[in-house]
Amino acid sequence: MTENRKLQLIQTQIVEDIDKICVENDLKYYMIGGTLLGAVRHKGFIPWDDDIDLVMYREDYNKFIEIIKNNYPEKYFIQTFYTDPHYARYIAKVRLNDTVLIESSLERAKSHQGIYVDIFPLDHTKHSQGFGLWLRGLIVRLCFSYKTVKHGVKKKGFKAFLAKVLRIFTYLFPEKWINKLFDYVCSKDNNKNCKYTTNFASHFKWKRQMFENEVYGEGCFLDFEGHKFRAPLEYEKILKRLYGENYMQLPPKEKQQTHNIIKLDLGKYDFELRD
Repeated sequence: MTENRKLQLIQTQIVEDIDKICVENDLKYYMIGGTLLGAVRHKGFIPWDDDIDLVMYREDYNKFIEIIKNNYPEKYFIQTFYTDPHYARYIAKVRLNDTVLIESSLERAKSHQGIYVDIFPLDHTKHSQGFGLWLRGLIVRLCFSYKTVKHGVKKKGFKAFLAKVLRIFTYLFPEKWINKLFDYVCSKDNNKNCKYTTNFASHFKWKRQMFENEVYGEGCFLDFEGHKFRAPLEYEKILKRLYGENYMQLPPKEKQQTHNIIKLDLGKYDFELRD
């Protein structure tokens, strides 16, 4: 069994726990991104993939974070910018303690570097376009850049030089202010009667992930590595938007990209997979 396959199986076990916790606490999650594509096209991981992406609506997302933090600290570390001051992202990662997974872009990071599953927050919006949303999206991208520069996410060439220059300016704005600004901008409409859902924290950007609420809905269950995990109800609409009409076709070899992992230690879970 290859190391990548072992990693995939451990990540699947993490999602089994997430699924169980969500069922017990009446929370909803959905597979998204490459994980959703893998479920539809391969009934599991895309063969070369090395991570799992889930989304939760903000209310359930916040509750889930507290449940993991308070009830499962020995097995998992729930990584957010509140629980890990060196973390350079605006999503939650469920990190498996006593394991190591270091990506090349984060080799200098001081944050927790265990095997993980990504959880993105979903937020509501009153409209699907307009200046207000454009402005919110711009602020979100600036917050992303602040985090990248502040925590030394590895860049190459001119971007690396620019990051060094801009890092000076990150000391003018306390990081806790930036974190609060990000949360406010993303979730400002969540207590109102809104028609749309988007994912501000994703690299796909909010425009490509703007859907009517019904696209997620109650969800449905798809096969994934021998398990049934929740997916958006109208998942085909999401896959076509993110990957195009021909999403069932494999991409060319040069586009079959991974996260460039430079160190992987499965800890005791390596031995469990050998049994």
